[in-house]
Amino acid sequence: MLFWTVLAREVYNKHKKKVVFIGKKNQIIKDSIYTNNPHISFEKTDNTININLNRYRNFHLEMMQEEHGIVSRCNFYGYKPTNIYPVLNYTNKEEEEIKELLKILPEKFICIEPHAKTSWTHNKSLPFEKWQNIVNELIKHGIIIVQVSIPKQKLLDNVIDFRSKLSNFRECACLLKYCSLFLSTEGGLMHASVANNNKCYILYPPMFHPKYTLYDRVKYTWIHSQQHNCCYKQNKCEECLNLMKNFDEFSIIKDILDLYLK
Repeated sequence: MLFWTVLAREVYNKHKKKVVFIGKKNQIIKDSIYTNNPHISFEKTDNTININLNRYRNFHLEMMQEEHGIVSRCNFYGYKPTNIYPVLNYTNKEEEEIKELLKILPEKFICIEPHAKTSWTHNKSLPFEKWQNIVNELIKHGIIIVQVSIPKQKLLDNVIDFRSKLSNFRECACLLKYCSLFLSTEGGLMHASVANNNKCYILYPPMFHPKYTLYDRVKYTWIHSQQHNCCYKQNKCEECLNLMKNFDEFSIIKDILDLYLK
């Protein structure tokens, strides 16, 4: 959903009209990601432009994109993006709620999300114990780490538990805006971090090339091998999972510390 905010911005900048996104069954898409977005409307008027996203989805199923996903989307609808940074604007209420939570945190802290979204694929998951090893190394340097993730997911040791303090994706993304660094695997919160312009360090899985979703604001490591990469398998891939399992998590500690201390 954040990818489409770039297209909406380009349309608005060119036509000075907000975009109404049309989805399945020709219904207006009213995703909360678009709340408070100056380029998107949830109502059709004479001063809006309707964009049917089903057209791109049908195209995308037939043809593998060879460029960044945002560029692909914009180009499909006839727009060349001036930049590919998503747009995410928080409400005053969201900002106030997060600022209340910040009162119980130090000025500098790292946010971590160790649980890759598995509804799409399991092949992006770094084993939990590797995230724990990363945390253990970072706290040796006096770094405070806050875990943001689904409440039912496993909690890391030696972190501040914010799993139940954030009720939705937007609130979590708003907290990231104030952290000194965000750590996770490639996913939605990475794109939110880019929209926030806050620092993040991301682990990319072997299953696809980073060029499809990477931004110049993101520091990353692509876990892959010459023998196995870009398989694009959504179903379980033993090769991908083995590469994630055998990844040397200690190899990135210095890079994380350098980014945190900048």
